[in-house]
Amino acid sequence: MKKIWLLPYTIFLVLCFSCSKDEEMIFEQRPKEIPILYLQPSTAESFMSNVNEMKLSYRGKQLDRIIGGFLEIPTTNGFVPFFTDNVYWDARVNGNRMILEKKSFNKELIFSDRQELLFEGGKIVERKIFEEGTPTRVYSYQYIGDLLKGEYSYVDEQLRSQKIFYFNSAKNLDSLVVSYPNSAFKSVQIFSDYDTKPNKIKGFMVLEEFLPRALSTNNYRRKTTISVSVIGERSFFDEKSWDAKLFN
Repeated sequence: MKKIWLLPYTIFLVLCFSCSKDEEMIFEQRPKEIPILYLQPSTAESFMSNVNEMKLSYRGKQLDRIIGGFLEIPTTNGFVPFFTDNVYWDARVNGNRMILEKKSFNKELIFSDRQELLFEGGKIVERKIFEEGTPTRVYSYQYIGDLLKGEYSYVDEQLRSQKIFYFNSAKNLDSLVVSYPNSAFKSVQIFSDYDTKPNKIKGFMVLEEFLPRALSTNNYRRKTTISVSVIGERSFFDEKSWDAKLFN
């Protein structure tokens, strides 16, 4: 008789555990479209395409698919990223991990690219990137409260880079410091000219390209990059600005 009473209790615990895992992977924002210019300039600058946004679909509250991605197109100056809606990412949940697989609507294009996101407490704490012909890249994320504090990139268990994030009182990203082992220089990215509109992709870190824009409450419209040496010498490197209309 006791075993019969234990059965529904066990099922209840399993269902609660399963629901709690699913809840971890529900993002703060669930955008339906993401303009390409939201992405990191380094990946978006060179594209030549009449497609200018990613489209996202959901199964219930869970991310199901991201339509839109980059292909490497050979040119006389090397490979250039080309954005196309022939590429998409399928998303599926496996325990406390989200698996992203890169695919194409064009049957002649076959990808082996895959990402695995590890969730803890509703946050992405690790990202593994698998690409054919290259070593697995692992990104580890550390937080203070709800704010991302550090990103550490590893290849073959060796630290390749680290990023430290600094936020202002409005929880907008103020600056980002990138450093590399055995390098005499650090890259400092300064984010400014914020608007007062809600960031439509806040917390949506599902692809690395959405960082660092997904970290802020509002939308930065200017990014200045400087190089800083170990003795404190600074030199201007680059500046990028975004039209305010992009965030309407």
